[in-house]
Parts: sequence; structure tokens; C-alpha cells
Amino acid sequence: MNLANLIAFGRVTLVDDTKDLQEVQITEKAYGKGIVDRILDKVVRLVDFGFASAPPIDAEAMIVRRNGDRGHSVVIATSHRPTRPKNLKPGDTVVYDVRGAKIQLTEDGLLIDCAGLPAQISNATTVTITGSDSITLDSPNVSITGDLDVQGTITGHDTVTAHEGGSSVELGALRDAYNAHKHGGVDTGSGVSGISDHTV
Repeated sequence: MNLANLIAFGRVTLVDDTKDLQEVQITEKAYGKGIVDRILDKVVRLVDFGFASAPPIDAEAMIVRRNGDRGHSVVIATSHRPTRPKNLKPGDTVVYDVRGAKIQLTEDGLLIDCAGLPAQISNATTVTITGSDSITLDSPNVSITGDLDVQGTITGHDTVTAHEGGSSVELGALRDAYNAHKHGGVDTGSGVSGISDHTV
């Protein structure tokens, strides 16, 4: 057994993510006079269950070898210094990619950052949430800083009885009623019109 070769470090030069186990090509930098860089091809990379990634080219890799044999190398960890999120607090967790998009769990709440990348470069500017039947957003307050585009029906509830479930009202019906409404009992001057004769 060659103990000197049990653990090694290299850089990722190719990634094959088409098989049951991800395989990478690793280049080990030469150390010592007369020694050239070594290239290991089709090295299995293991990652924790529930998380998948393809390391960027030139990512650092930690390799372990059974009995110190380079022919039995396995990559157990990778890191990419230029894109690694920094200044995390103890307990924080981040899922991120090489383009700067990230999902960060912090003590202040959940942060989803799409990195503001142009759509022609990446789909990172679009967040898609898909539910098989429905999605429930349980929050006492929801703020939207931009436009809201809804292709389906928007239904609200009567504010007076909202705590009891409320009576539902479709916002499109409110618009139609507003467009068609008319008032009776209108006087000139300081008179006040009656309520609309349309209900929704």
C-alpha cells in the first residue's frame, strides 16, 4: 500500500454527467523536478444524497484512493473559489451555481437570488414553481415590487367576513360591474349619488 497516494488534490478538466455515477477528468499538478502533470480520466465523483451538481471546469477536487492505487480513485469533494458564497454565518446554508444564482437559508429568512442575468444568457431570471394541484402561500403580508400578470382568475374575499372564510368575489366581475355601473338620484351641486345598482 502506497500511503503517500491515499489522498490527493487536483482540478476538474472534464465532466460526464450522463451515467448512473458522475465521472470527471482530473488533472493533478506535478510536484518535484522531472514530474509532469498527471491526468486521471473517468474518475467517479460521489456526492451526498438529495443534492446534485456538476462542478465547473477548473474546480478543485479532493481524491481518495483505495490502497493508494491511482486506478481506484474517487472524488469526494469539490470546491470553486471564484463563485463560493462568502461571509456566511454559523448555521447558514446556500445552494448556488457558477452564474451567481443562489438559494440561501439564513437566520433572517429565505433568500432567492436569480443574479439578474439576462435571459439570452441564462434562464436564471425566471423562477418557476410548479405544483401538481395547488400552491399555498401562507403569509400575513405579501409585497410585489413589480407587475403582476395572471392568466387565470383572481378571487378575493369579503373583508368584513374574511376571518370566517368570507364571501368570494372574482376581480374580473368587479371590473365588469364597474364598467357598466350607473347611479340614480343624482343632484347638481353638492349632491351625492347613490350606490351602484350592480352587485358581484
